[in-house]
Amino acid sequence: MLNQPIKPMLLQPLLPTQMKKDWKSSLKWDGFRILIHYDHGMVRAFTRHGTEVTSRFPELLKIRLPIKTGIFDGECIAFDLTQPKNQPPKLWWDDAMARFNTKKESAVKQIATTLRAHFPLWDILYLDGKSMLNMGFMQRREALSAVVESSEVLSITPLYDVGETLFLKAKELGLEGICQYKPDAPMLLDTRSNGIVKIKAYQYVVCQVASVRLNGGFGWGLTINGSYVGVIEFPPPSDAIRALNHISKQLVRGENKDWRFLDPVISCKVKFQCFTKEGKLRSPKFEEFCTPISVQ
Repeated sequence: MLNQPIKPMLLQPLLPTQMKKDWKSSLKWDGFRILIHYDHGMVRAFTRHGTEVTSRFPELLKIRLPIKTGIFDGECIAFDLTQPKNQPPKLWWDDAMARFNTKKESAVKQIATTLRAHFPLWDILYLDGKSMLNMGFMQRREALSAVVESSEVLSITPLYDVGETLFLKAKELGLEGICQYKPDAPMLLDTRSNGIVKIKAYQYVVCQVASVRLNGGFGWGLTINGSYVGVIEFPPPSDAIRALNHISKQLVRGENKDWRFLDPVISCKVKFQCFTKEGKLRSPKFEEFCTPISVQ
């Protein structure tokens, strides 16, 4: 298990109405999943898909723990060190992905000076030669708390007793959502578990459809008050696609080989995870048309 890629347990998605009242809750960090292997002072890091990313994060070299070996489950997030000091730090998914996508050694050294990687941990899978997988979640958390102290590099994701309050706060702050943990849930690798779940705090906004992709798969380009905010790439129901295709012929302003550009008069309600740092919608999905249209 140690120093080998592991396919970790995936979190079962739930709706807000399915929230568990007697489980522990935590914020869902807006970064990417990472598993940190500690072997007598040497550190390696893998994504949930098994990609080793150790060389992309020199921050990992600072980790020193009072154990011989361990495998920790957590998230990689990034702090923008260029933000004004008098403002509370804002975490952006874009920044975490910028760190993830930077691979060349010289580029890694440069980006680490402005985007500092941090690794909030929420679970431990292996400790000093012993698998922790069959222990309950709260047992594993006790073991995690005993060996990890918060630092510039590592922290332990805080747990809260009232999930509903935490979810509402996450939604208010535009965060991704929350996770919930059944106290006695074991860790089940390479599967989804009903004992550890995620509840996303989706946001909704009304956009205008300003373009239709002609090549390279489905796509509707979106604007809000004339500003481009992203592309719906997950196809809506077929009747909605037919309806827009029918009326779009009357709205064409121009086109190139990849896109047909429309007068942005057709509005639709869109569900998305959060705004990106550049003000785009992350993973927008069509909900319904706000402008009445139908195929004649």
